[in-house]
Parts: sequence; C-alpha cells; structure tokens
Amino acid sequence: MAPKRMQTTAAMAIVKLLLTIFNLIFWIVGVAILAVGVWGVAELKYYLDLSETNYTNVPYMLIGTGSFMIVAGLIGCCAIIKNIAWFLKLYGFMVFVVFIALLVAGITGFVLRNPLKEDFQTGLEKAVTEYTGKKEHPDSSLDDLQEQLHCCGVDFYGDWHGLPNTSWSKSHSPDVVPLSCCNNSANEHACESATHNEIEIKSNNGTLQVFNEGCYDKVVDFLEAKLLIIAACAFGFAFVQIVGVILSCCLAKMINTNKYEMM
Repeated sequence: MAPKRMQTTAAMAIVKLLLTIFNLIFWIVGVAILAVGVWGVAELKYYLDLSETNYTNVPYMLIGTGSFMIVAGLIGCCAIIKNIAWFLKLYGFMVFVVFIALLVAGITGFVLRNPLKEDFQTGLEKAVTEYTGKKEHPDSSLDDLQEQLHCCGVDFYGDWHGLPNTSWSKSHSPDVVPLSCCNNSANEHACESATHNEIEIKSNNGTLQVFNEGCYDKVVDFLEAKLLIIAACAFGFAFVQIVGVILSCCLAKMINTNKYEMM
C-alpha cells in the first residue's frame, strides 16, 4: 500500500501545482475583466448612451463576471491549501459557470458588432436631429462625445444643417455648430470666449476651427477594434476554463481516494 500511496501523493502534488498556476492566472484574468468593466462604465458611457438599443448594462455584466472570478479564485486558493474536496468541487462548478459566461460573451461580442453599429448610427442621427443644447441626456451625451473624440456631427460638421429637420438648423444660422465641436488646437481663444453654445464654422490660419471628422466613423472604429479584442480574448480564455474544471475534479477525487487508502 505504501508505494501506491506515494504515487498518489506525488500525483496530487503535481495536480495541486498545475491547479495553483491555473488559479493564479484565473484570478488575474478576473481582476482584468473587472478593470475592463470599470473602464467601460467610465469611457463607453458616451457611446452606449446614444445607441438606440440599451447596451449600458454590458460593462456592469463584466464587473459582475470579474468579481465572481475573484471570489472563485479565493475559494480555489483555500481549497488547494486546505485539501478540502467539496470546496474543490464548488470551485470547479464556479469555473464552469465562468466558462459558460465567457463563451456567451465571446459569441455575443462577434454577433453584436453589426447591430451595435446600426443602432449607434440611428441613435446618433436622432440625437443630432433633436439637439437643442440642454444640459441633460441625450444632448449632454452628444456634447461629451464630440468633445472627447474630437468629432462633429454624424459624418461631418455639415450634418448639423444637412440632416433633414434638425432643431439646430431651425434656430441657428447655417455658419454655426454647437460649441462642443470647437477645435481648441485651431483656435483656443474662440472656444473659451464663446458666450453661447455655438461656434462659427471658419478657418484660422488655414485650419478649420471646428472638428471636421464625423463621430460615427470614430466611434465605430473604436468600438469595433475593442469589441474584437475583448470577444476574441473571452472566447479563447473560455476554453481554458475546462482545464480548471478537470484539474479541480481530479484533485478532489485524489483527496478522497487518499483518505480511503489511509484508513
């Protein structure tokens, strides 16, 4: 029995080492997903707020998944150190839940790319058409978007008067756009000294003092690049979770087997 018990102990040590390495990576990824979720709440707010479909819950889902992974990682750490079989089974189940969540997130990220672009274009056109300069959503979100991304209008600054029936064109002359379109690098004085929520469309030393590029292309390029990366990472890492499930179940079985051999 002694040689067999030694073999079991050696195998347990190897599995524990592998599971410890996996759990460390798992925990780090959980922290990263939590950070991406927090970043999404702070940085994607302007983009998601203007979409026709409500995608604002997506960052909070990432925060929830990341937090769940951190808790699961701590449980796994305790289970490995204490050699608690049922704790390891619980950990394996939590890792499997993360596998399902990441798999769904990866597939959703690829599937939603085109609908997200279409919904954003519709929402952005609606926001520009109905803009009146109020300090509340969606006007404030549109102003924030233009200031943050250095863009103006949907495709270019002419949309403020070119799109059909815009509230802005009905109440302003055709040579002005909202102040959030002002290009500080071209004419900082004009941007800071404006007394109304408007800036004149003109050049200063050969440079247009309003942003020339539209917001749609900038947002779509930004979101598409980030969504592809996030979706690919989620999809790829999802299958790594299977390793964690197998290792935790194997270690739990070894612990139980070792207990019977010692009796």
